[in-house]
Amino acid sequence: MALPPKSKTPRAQRQEEGRARILEAARALFDEGGVGALSIRAIATRAGMPTMTLYSYFPGKVALVRALWSEAFAPLFAEMAAAEAAEADPKLRLRKVAQTLVDYWLKHPDRYRIVFLIEDRRENPQDPWFIEETDVVAGYLRFPPLIAAARGDPDGDYLREGEALLCALTGVVHMLVTVSEYRWASSETYVDVIARAFC
Repeated sequence: MALPPKSKTPRAQRQEEGRARILEAARALFDEGGVGALSIRAIATRAGMPTMTLYSYFPGKVALVRALWSEAFAPLFAEMAAAEAAEADPKLRLRKVAQTLVDYWLKHPDRYRIVFLIEDRRENPQDPWFIEETDVVAGYLRFPPLIAAARGDPDGDYLREGEALLCALTGVVHMLVTVSEYRWASSETYVDVIARAFC
């Protein structure tokens, strides 16, 4: 018999709520004014807390932006894994995972802009890059084995093809999000064209 989940302590609950307020304030400021609006002071003010309190949650702007990125990638990779597990046919599986990636960013253009329109920074030269300390690379590197399976070559090395596919899919999202006034075809049309080139 499973034990009921432990309830959070009041302190843990306050910490979680404070962190959520800060991240929501940062998202809102970014939506309103882009990267230039993301000062620690402005975020703290928007979150309704003293600047020094914000520093107890995040040591600086880089850590805060990286937290926003982590929030954006976690559900994407969960959706991609579910799409992969749901399809047995290798060619359809590749296309379905590719479409899932595109659909996710199109459903969340605010997340797309935060992730792809803010350049990663390091506060100290010895600090790791965001992609070095997260599962982002592993999440995106699911494409090479999907391409190998779609081509019937499970032992083939398709790293560069996987990277090229990722670039092409991100390009589709970028154009649909940032040049939305153009009369594009559906995202499915572009994903289908791209996926066929990799099978």
